[in-house]
Parts: sequence; structure tokens; C-alpha cells
Amino acid sequence: MPQEPPTSEDSASRTRRCVHQLYEDHARRTPDAVAVISGPRELTYRELDERANRLARHLREAGLPRGGPVAVCLGRDAEVLTAMLGVLKAGGAYVPVEPGAPPSVLRHVLADPGLFAAVTWESLRVMVSDTVRSGRPVICLDTQAEAIAARSGEPLDTGVGASDLACVLYTSGTAGRMPRGVLIEHRTLVSAYEGWRVVYRLSPDDRHLQTTPSEFAGFTADWVRALCSGGTLVLAGRDEDVDRAGDAAPLHRLIVDRSVTVVACDVPTVHGLHRHLRSQGADLAAVRLIAVSGDSWYLDEQQALRRTVGPHVRILNVFGVTEAAGSGVYFELPDRPAVTEHPERVSPIGTAFPGAAVAVLGRGGAPAAWGARGELGIKGPVVGRGYLHGPAFTSRRFLRTGDLGRVRDDGGLEHLGRVASHADAEAVLRGHPSVGECLVTGVENAEGHKILTAYVTPVDGGEVNPSELRLFLATRLPSTRAPRTVVRVTSLPRTRAGKLDRTSLPLPARHEAGRRTAGGKGTLPGDHDGGEGPGIWGSIAALTVLFSFLSWFLTDAFWPYSTDLSLVPHPWAALFTGLYLCESLAFGLGMGFLFCGRPLLARQGRSPALTSAAHLAVAWLLIAWWPQDNYYRLAAKTDWARQAALVYAFNITLMIAAAVVVAFVAARPRKTDRS
Repeated sequence: MPQEPPTSEDSASRTRRCVHQLYEDHARRTPDAVAVISGPRELTYRELDERANRLARHLREAGLPRGGPVAVCLGRDAEVLTAMLGVLKAGGAYVPVEPGAPPSVLRHVLADPGLFAAVTWESLRVMVSDTVRSGRPVICLDTQAEAIAARSGEPLDTGVGASDLACVLYTSGTAGRMPRGVLIEHRTLVSAYEGWRVVYRLSPDDRHLQTTPSEFAGFTADWVRALCSGGTLVLAGRDEDVDRAGDAAPLHRLIVDRSVTVVACDVPTVHGLHRHLRSQGADLAAVRLIAVSGDSWYLDEQQALRRTVGPHVRILNVFGVTEAAGSGVYFELPDRPAVTEHPERVSPIGTAFPGAAVAVLGRGGAPAAWGARGELGIKGPVVGRGYLHGPAFTSRRFLRTGDLGRVRDDGGLEHLGRVASHADAEAVLRGHPSVGECLVTGVENAEGHKILTAYVTPVDGGEVNPSELRLFLATRLPSTRAPRTVVRVTSLPRTRAGKLDRTSLPLPARHEAGRRTAGGKGTLPGDHDGGEGPGIWGSIAALTVLFSFLSWFLTDAFWPYSTDLSLVPHPWAALFTGLYLCESLAFGLGMGFLFCGRPLLARQGRSPALTSAAHLAVAWLLIAWWPQDNYYRLAAKTDWARQAALVYAFNITLMIAAAVVVAFVAARPRKTDRS
């Protein structure tokens, strides 16, 4: 049976404890209960506790100081819980790192000078050892298993308190920026758990599905809810990943076979699961609660899921932030929801979890007027200590989340998308019956101008008509906020955290305005389908061929005898001929990139000035070889004036061009259209 909400005295006493101590209560009370399920493997609370205690002693023997950060790089496996709990029991703070993260993210996290050690597998040791600071211990759970197992399984007394650091959780790092580490204390996790315990009505009978990569706050939230309430954490493997598997059938089978009762997942996962349930006419067996977070989840989608799974399943739309360990606000779909006009445009997020205070902030950080748009802010015991190597959070001021919201007429909060997003246009687009998902963003064209572009996916088995959608938008939005271009895509790109990825969108393809449709009517200039910029690459390829041929045949006209190989013996003559051919191809590619390549750089989100400089630099790096080498071949070695002129005309400018490219790659994208 679900637990009753705690009394204020119970909650107060718990928030003075460490998060792993709440887990240890259940390890003592029900040692033979199953704590973790990963594939065919099951670990009881006793087994998990003893394994974590042994690792904790191993870490203490290695010299782990109180609050010392330890990277946990293991992937989604039962041993990741052993490592996280072991670090906490040793008095340290775990730093979750996903082995499958992009190399730049791995370097960013593992190279932090404050890391004391890393826990990983032998197969990952070289990668981890090459990244962490020299001299830091790297503990491999498989190759050092014998040494760890030889230590006592009894708990340690480390003297760690509620205000000590428990973990460093990194944000999802959307819009091309590197993730930021957030310092989370024990009392932060315990406060967040108290809110989840009340709202989710957690009980030891619950089995919690876990689908989130270990590096994100959702993973920590999942294990805290499961293990601190005496429940079971069911880890979904790679085969159950909806994106990887292509459908939700394996995930649904895991939910049914393992009698999962609580499903906490992101929006793409619930979309895939819902499609599977509808197509198969299946149900969710023992599931009693579905909590969806990570991105905007609209009211019509919630209502459709309710019709599929039935009234006995509670449905929650959760808005949480890493800075609050995944806590924040939630909206529970009522059994009989009130009639709402345009439910496809509304993403209600309701009210704050216990331990959190959330407000809509106006100018100057003061609460906005009722119904006014503003940035969502959060404060309270669920908010962490501050950013790693960054500012601390203050308990009296709201922490800005980067998301917009407003207070609805019923007093609940509504999510309006990210700051600088185009949520109003996206909401209108979702109202068209042919549109499944959509995203609106500014795309820089070849002239450097931002064109408001809508990316849309059709509803299952349907089609979208870009001309019709543009007219639909134009009649419902001011001209300044209506997208001028509509791009059809099969799916919208998402980050590993399940959020819409606005930096990985395809470029609109170029179509001629006079092109005719099957019905005989010309399409509008902005009517495009999705593609990875095939028009741009096709144009570059065509110009490459054209200018390569021109340079090859014009070489003797501009530089007579510069490519004369009549006195060069075989096979050296053939090798030099290959060089001349490569010079012509490089010149052709450079000219093609000069005329058509700017949009490919503009999509990276750097400033227009830096984008233009990088565009010219890349073109010059390719173009320069053909004239440079021909001039050099005809210049006398002792013609110092000509040699100096060539050095400054080509060598120096090529160095400058290379430096511009480095600056472009190293620069961070501008803070626009964050997701």
C-alpha cells in the first residue's frame, strides 16, 4: 500500500540525514528485498549494501577525503549503483559520467582538476586514465574485484553530514554549450526525495523503471525514489532503448515482465510507448504512475495517453531542473479534466513539489503579474549549493531556469518553452491536424539573414503540406512571428537527455519557385521538405567540377610551363601529376564553398562576423594551393622581391586563415534558441 504523507516531524528528521542513510534503513529492515534488477541479474538490499561498503573502504584506503569528488564511469548497469552508494558511504561525492557521451563532454568532466579518483571498467581504463589528472587513482571494478571483495562489508562511520556534498550533476549542455556541474548536497537530495515521496505516494512495493543515462539528474532522481523508499529499481538496457530499438516493444515487455509500477521517462520515450500501446491494443499491466519530464508535454498528449492506459494510471507532467536534482513542479492530469480550449497548445506544469518554491519572474527578478509571461525561477531546500567553479546559489533569491511560463487562471503554472524560443508559433502549429511534432527556430541563410523556419513531422501515417501550413500560420500569427519556411522531417533531433536539439536541424533545401506540384500549382519559395541541405551540397559539387576543369585547362595560360614534366622521369612524373590534379580539385572545392558554403557554417550558431570570417578562411585554405604553387614553381630562388611577395600573399594569409578556423571551432555558440 502507498505510504501516508509524512508528518512535518518525520520530514524534518529525515532532512537532517544523508541520502544513503535512508537507503541503509531499508537494507537493515528488509535485507532480502530486491533492490536492483538489471537484465537477468538481481541484487538484494543486503548484497548491494555489502558491495557498496567494501568499495567505500577501498576508496577510503586510497585516501578519499570528505566530500572528495569521484567520477563514476560505468554506464547503465547494476554496478553503477554499487559505485554511487560506495562513494557516498566513503564520505565522497559521486560524479556520474556516461561512457557513451561525446568525447568533448567526457574530457570536460573527467579533466576537472578537483576529481580525486575515477571508478570504471578495465575496458574503459585507458580512456579514463588519459583524461583524468595524472596521479589520480583509477579503480576498475572488474580487474580489482578481488582486492575490493577482501575488504569488510560492514558500514563505515565517516562523519559526513547533511550539508556535505553528495554528488556533482552536470546539466544536459544543450545549444552547443558544455554542460555545467551542479553541486548537490545530501540535504538537497533528501529534500527532493521528501517531495517525491509525498506526490508519487511511494511504497516499498513499487518497482521503478529507469531509462535515463547515468550522467543526468533523472538517473539520480530514479534511484533515490526507488532505494530510499525500499522499492526496486529496474534498469532498462540498451535493447530496451526506444531510439535504439526503433520501437517500444522491448521496453513494454520489460515493464510487463518485471511488474513495473512507476514509469518515469522523457517525452520521446512516452511517445514511443504510447504508439506501441495503441498499435498493439496493449496495456501497462501493473503500472500505477507515469511521470514524464525533460521537455514540453502537451495537454492533448496527456489526455490521449489517459484514454489508452485507463483512469487507474496516474499521469504526471513534471518540470524539473538539474540545479534542483530534478525536482521542480508537477501537474497531475485529473480523472475528469476541465474542458480546455486548444489543449494541443497548452503544457500545464501545475504546482511546486514540497520543498520547492517556483515563481514566474518579471523584470528585475520580481514575481510577474498573474497571467503574464516570464522566466520560471526556483528556490528552496531542493536547490543545490551552486555551480562547480561558478557562483553559489542563494536561498533567498529565485534561481532562473531559462524557461518561460505563466500562471493560468486556475492558479497552476504553464510551461511556454525556453527563453528566446518561438513557443507561440510552435503552439499554433501543433493545432494543425496533420502536424505531429514541430520546432520553430531562426536559420541563417546565405546572405547572413535569420529566416524563421518551422520544422514539422507528420502525424503517424500522414503527410504535411508546407504551403497549407504557411497559410495556416499566416492567418493566426503576426507576420513578424509567422515562420516563412516550413521543412518536413521524419523526426526532430533530440539530445541524449531527450530534449529537442536545435543545433542539429537540417538546413532547408533550395527549391525553384516555379516548380510544379502534382496538382499543377507552383509551390511557394519557402515550401521545403527535410534534408541535410542537399541543395547546398549539390551546388558545391557542381561548382567544384566546373572550377576544377577550368583551373586544369587554364594553368598553362596563366603560368606557361609551370607544370611541364617532360624532363621528370617515371614514376615521379605521375606523382607530380597527381599533385597538380589535387591542386585543381582543391581550387574547385574552395570556389564551390565560397559561393554556397556559408549556410553550413551559419548553422553552428557563431556570431555573423566570425561566421563570415571562417567562411572566407576555409575557402582560401582550399583555393590558395593552385595559384600559390604555380607562382612558386616559376619564381627564381634568388628573386628575393618575388619570394617575399609570395610569402606574404600566400603563406602568411594561409596562417591567418587557419587561425580564424581555430577561433571559429573554439568559440561557443551564441545564446539563442536554447532547448
